[in-house]
Amino acid sequence: MKTQSFGYNAGYTLGCSSLLASLVYFFASNWGSLDRWQKFAPIMILLAALYGLSVYLAGRPGRQFLSRLSLFSCCITFGVALLVIGQTYNSHADSYALYAVWCAASIVFALQVNWQPFTVLAYILGTLAYWLYFFPNTGFVDYEDVEAIGILSLLAFINGLLYYLVRTNRLRGAFLAATAFTVLNGIVILLSNSFAFEDYAQIFNVAAVVLFAVWVRLFIREANQPYLLGTGLFVSVYLIMKYIELLLHFEAGESFFILSLLFAGLFIWGSAKWIQYVKSLVPPDDAEGDEEQKENGKALRHWIVRVLSITAIFVGTVIGAVSLIGFLILVFDLDEPLNVLNSAGLFLTIAMMAARKLNPVIRYSLFSIGLCIGVGSALFDEFTLLLLVYLVVCALMFTFATGLAERSMFFAAAVTIAGLWLFMLLDDTVQVLLLLTCVMPVISWLHRFVPVGTFRSAMRWCGYYSFLTLFLLLTFASQRYEYDLLYFIVLLACIVGAHRLGERAAYRVTFGFWTLFVFWKYYDTAWKLLHKSWSLALIGCLLLLVTYWLERKFRNAPEERLSDIRPRVRSFWMAAVVVACLMLLSVQIGRSETILARGETVYLELLPLDPRSLLQGDYVQLRYTVSEPFGRDWTGNTPEESGKVSVVLAKSPSGAHQFKQLYDKSYALQPGEVVLNGKWRSWRTIEYGIEHFFVPEGTGMDVERTAKYAEVKVASNGDALVARLLPDLP
Repeated sequence: MKTQSFGYNAGYTLGCSSLLASLVYFFASNWGSLDRWQKFAPIMILLAALYGLSVYLAGRPGRQFLSRLSLFSCCITFGVALLVIGQTYNSHADSYALYAVWCAASIVFALQVNWQPFTVLAYILGTLAYWLYFFPNTGFVDYEDVEAIGILSLLAFINGLLYYLVRTNRLRGAFLAATAFTVLNGIVILLSNSFAFEDYAQIFNVAAVVLFAVWVRLFIREANQPYLLGTGLFVSVYLIMKYIELLLHFEAGESFFILSLLFAGLFIWGSAKWIQYVKSLVPPDDAEGDEEQKENGKALRHWIVRVLSITAIFVGTVIGAVSLIGFLILVFDLDEPLNVLNSAGLFLTIAMMAARKLNPVIRYSLFSIGLCIGVGSALFDEFTLLLLVYLVVCALMFTFATGLAERSMFFAAAVTIAGLWLFMLLDDTVQVLLLLTCVMPVISWLHRFVPVGTFRSAMRWCGYYSFLTLFLLLTFASQRYEYDLLYFIVLLACIVGAHRLGERAAYRVTFGFWTLFVFWKYYDTAWKLLHKSWSLALIGCLLLLVTYWLERKFRNAPEERLSDIRPRVRSFWMAAVVVACLMLLSVQIGRSETILARGETVYLELLPLDPRSLLQGDYVQLRYTVSEPFGRDWTGNTPEESGKVSVVLAKSPSGAHQFKQLYDKSYALQPGEVVLNGKWRSWRTIEYGIEHFFVPEGTGMDVERTAKYAEVKVASNGDALVARLLPDLP
């Protein structure tokens, strides 16, 4: 019953995702046939309708998930409405303020509805708002090292605080805890980079070591395997980054490579012992909870052990391969090093294939080092026959390995070597990908003729996932719509098939491929945004109708309605939030309309560029002559370049307005002068909030070529909006 409900919920989620994506694409296309009110009215009605649908479904048996999904769609629609208003009035493309307001609404929804997607959305939006506040997309901001360290350190502190609040049960959300933990460690590792922060790297090297030691002590005490293994991953990343820094900072001589080989050996040995130790710990959670929770916990820990093992093998391979190559070339001073490297690679791979009783991490690390050296030298020497030998070796390792993770690694290596061999023969990437894509389903199908066991499972899933990956790469390499359409159909068929077979892992991975294809490949390459919007809307409607029909036909009985402790209070607050969202949108529209209707018209000379907003479509990024008022020829006093600023613009004889001076309250405006509010953004550069002008899709180049002036409406308080772009002054 749970699997059946999961399938129906997934169908509704896919349908709603397609409809919301179509909504974003539709408004991002900036279709010129719609005026302002034809854009605003439907989206505000939709926002209210989705809330009403959520309230209605909350009172229906078995519709709690759909009620939450409708409310989540309502929150997404509010964000889309903010984007549309910014697009319509040509303000704040990907601005921190936009994401901050959207984040605030998401937080309120998350507090009222205990559902993780709201928490995830609020975290993502909050992080975007924070990042764009300090690093806006309107131009480059050159921070000093101390300032950049402060910005990143504050973000690390916020994530550390979030992780602490979740650990102490003041906040809820496993995803939030894991993400905050990841971001915190990632920032500390970044700050320890001596190339980015040379003067302060040593301080953060100490901080990183202390932080990792604290995590290890804490998680060992709790026997927390997932986070203990995650800490191991970050330590591996940190060590390989330090190795690269040492390799680039110091002269790579004989002693360096000898020490590097010793370090690689110690790292591989230490990783093997660390993984064994962590696996021996018994988490206290295994003594509590039902059987399903215990099995899920064991599966998660087993998966993380695999990831850590592969990471340790990867790090050891990179350091070991580079060190061994340098050692062989420099120490022995070889005239023809390729022969020695080929021999060393072949010896290591065959020896490790035979050493079946050796610790798996040590064995596979040494095998990978030999494989990298051998394949690299064979490619450099164009030795195709040797590539086939390594392909056979990887196939044998795949056959005789014991675990699925190890077999997946060897399968990926075999596919990579096969691709390199085919490319040397055909010299055509598309043909190589096409051949491999056709072979993978055959390998997956052949598992039927193999006895039940891990080898059978490895053949099935390695072939299946490789097929999805290679087919996706083929759609990018070929740039042909036929492959795009076929891949989309195949993904939908695979999603349906995985659901019917009850393969939840395959279902989730395939759904991930579907999401990647739709929101990345489909956005950038296929058709125009308007056509994508219509097609996605059609697909979304079909998915919802089919899911509803299947549910009505095969669902046995509705689930009981989940109890709600304070339904009336909660409904009141949710209604208040939705009304507040609508009022906020209305106020923003009214404010912008007032500026357009009553603002004084000025013309500013500009220099445009042509990027694309993350969610709002194509726009022209404007850079005005008044954006840099203090040029090299400026003879007046240099102002304090920080915070907000207001400037006086005076009408020139040509009709365009030019910078006259900075404004203060004691200054009396003369006829033809206006005050324009802005903010210091970088050295002698002012941002006025009118640096974007949205255009219909595909017209950006024409606008860039013809636009020379911007018609700007300036309100009496100094706020402004761009009304239109002009080739000449009127």
